[in-house]
Amino acid sequence: MRLNYLRILAFALGGLSTVIAAGALYLYATFDGLRLATELSQFVRQRYQRVLRIDGPVELSMFPWPALRLPATSLSSRNSTGEFMAVEQASVGVRLLPLLARRVVVDQLELDGLRLALLRDKNGRLNADDLLAATDKDAEPITSPLEMDLGALHIHHSALTWTDEAAGRQLALSDLSLESGQLGRNAEGRLALTARLTRAAPTTDLQLEIQTAYRLDEHTWPQRLRQLHATARGDVDGRQGLVGEIAATEILSTEDQPMQVQGGSLQARLKTSAGTLELKGSSPRLQLDPHGPQAEQLDGSLNLAGSPHSGKLQLRLSGLTASAKGLEAQQLEADIELRTPALQLTGTLAGPLRWPTGSPGPELPTLLGRLDLTPAGPEARPRHIDTEASLQLDPARGSATGGLSLRMDGSHLRGKWSVASSASPTLGFDLDVDHLDLATLSSQKPAAKPRSNTAEAAGSPLDLTSLLGLDLEGTLRVDQLKAAGLHLEKLRLPLRVRDGRLVSTGHSMSLYGGSLEGSLSIDAASRQMAYRSYLQGASLGPLLRDLNGTETLTGTTNFFMDVSSAGSTRDALLDALHGVARLRIRNSTVPGIDLSQAFREWRNQIGTRQGARRGFHDKESTAIGELTASFQVDKGIATSTDLLAKGGTLKVTGEGQVDLARQSIDYLSHVTLLAVPAGIDTSLRGTTVPIRIKGPAGRPDWHLEAGTGLPAAAAAASRKVVRQSSRITPAKAVDKPGNKAQPVPAPAAGNTE
Repeated sequence: MRLNYLRILAFALGGLSTVIAAGALYLYATFDGLRLATELSQFVRQRYQRVLRIDGPVELSMFPWPALRLPATSLSSRNSTGEFMAVEQASVGVRLLPLLARRVVVDQLELDGLRLALLRDKNGRLNADDLLAATDKDAEPITSPLEMDLGALHIHHSALTWTDEAAGRQLALSDLSLESGQLGRNAEGRLALTARLTRAAPTTDLQLEIQTAYRLDEHTWPQRLRQLHATARGDVDGRQGLVGEIAATEILSTEDQPMQVQGGSLQARLKTSAGTLELKGSSPRLQLDPHGPQAEQLDGSLNLAGSPHSGKLQLRLSGLTASAKGLEAQQLEADIELRTPALQLTGTLAGPLRWPTGSPGPELPTLLGRLDLTPAGPEARPRHIDTEASLQLDPARGSATGGLSLRMDGSHLRGKWSVASSASPTLGFDLDVDHLDLATLSSQKPAAKPRSNTAEAAGSPLDLTSLLGLDLEGTLRVDQLKAAGLHLEKLRLPLRVRDGRLVSTGHSMSLYGGSLEGSLSIDAASRQMAYRSYLQGASLGPLLRDLNGTETLTGTTNFFMDVSSAGSTRDALLDALHGVARLRIRNSTVPGIDLSQAFREWRNQIGTRQGARRGFHDKESTAIGELTASFQVDKGIATSTDLLAKGGTLKVTGEGQVDLARQSIDYLSHVTLLAVPAGIDTSLRGTTVPIRIKGPAGRPDWHLEAGTGLPAAAAAASRKVVRQSSRITPAKAVDKPGNKAQPVPAPAAGNTE
């Protein structure tokens, strides 16, 4: 009995196959491609008021499966206002049985050379709204010769453009390729898309790739995406080498429920002038409702890997909720780690987060914590900084602003900061500090370097790497500052660093009873530096003592300089220095020599026109009233021809050079006695004696010039003094071996010994 049933079934299937094959042969023999193209064109014109143009007949292929082959085809915009869509060629896989009834049910679709132009006008209307709109129930039904029930979709070598006239935006997808499985009611499959995204403003050139598994419900709503992975690589708004990745284990979406994202993560890498910037974020479970995202926990990190700067910012967000009032999070905790050639900064800040409705971005009203600042150096120790900060983000503009309050070692810094988006983010600041000692930042036990290390430090390369990769601009004000041994007050330092170039224009300060205004520029790449400043009314003695440990000159000084140089070491900079300088000192005192005493000692040499040398005496000095001089600086040599000092009993003119790199002086001065001190013949009044100042700039020797440089009147007067002195001075005292000249017993005026 069963065998009979099987035989009957086999005969029935065989007969059905024969009928289908015969129908297929009949269909192939009687297929009219021109008629089908005409019907499709008429349907599109009647239903959508668009023009469908098919450049040739539609062909039918039966092997390996039934398919319609379309030649070049185009579809106009509504009411024939330009091209909406076009395709170079298409293959439409169709089902056989509906085709016998002259209905086209699409099973597979393959498009090559697709061009699609989407546009949203200024009123917000999309040029595809009529194609996407549901059919009016009251309208007369229009029988469509085409039905879609896709089992597969293949798109190759295609392009899509999007124009938003309302927002003034335009972008294009080119080299578009898409492969999908079944598309339709209750369909499942995998989708893969690759394309190149370009945009004029901001300049964008990205290579996109998306892969995911999907499931569609009966209303074709994307109910589930699984194992989603999307990447983007290219350049955006001048930022080169951008790599972005988004992944999710599962995304659930329905019409009446918020979207759920399980195992979501994102990652982005960007090359900047400071190094490679990497952003990461993840959440075990994220819900996206109409008010915004909600999550129990969100983790993120921002890493900068570069040289000489590197850093890491680790973020943990907990208790994120969304409502009509905006977003709120119970706690945001940030772990900070920043490394530069000059310092290391680590610490933790924490505080609540909120994003009120209508605000441009999230706000962190109060971030509290402690940071540890460790300067570079083997003896440096961490400095603890009690920190209070605030933050306001504006994602649309790519900017951030905030406030800052830092307390460290009794110093208090407060002010505002900002970050503006560009090819390299720009840090802005406006800060005030009550007092600051830079020595406390650099070492646990600050101490002066021994002299043996001075030459080594002068020849060591200057480290300007801290300027590379920085982009900042702002103003720093310090009420009291101690730096390099100097005590400064009311410092105002405008500062700009960009592309490895530091510029400070219009900085000012008070120091040692005077004031200074100036401008500075440093280029890290070319090692070029320029400085221009004017110091006036400063007390020179204390300034030099705090700077160098010795008072080379004293008095109230005005000093102008405009110099520039280039070099990789301090000595190289000084050797290449050129520019101009002017000096004026009132109530000046020159240490190291008492000229009245020197004249007494040199009376024999003056009389015989012989040279003499006198060393630097720590306990001697000479008051010279007011001193002025101007300098031309070339290759590190400061040359002056107009030295003038006048006051008290002396008038001094002169010319000479100062070697800045070697810190030596060679100056020929012409000293005129306006009043003759006790012990010197009055006939020397008004005469000029040449004295050369030569040796280390801080402790030079004093040389009486020999020969014709000594005036005859001065020599004759000195011989007279010698003869008078020989009558009252024992010969032994005068001719004592080892003494070139013996002073007279009378004390010299102004002698400090």
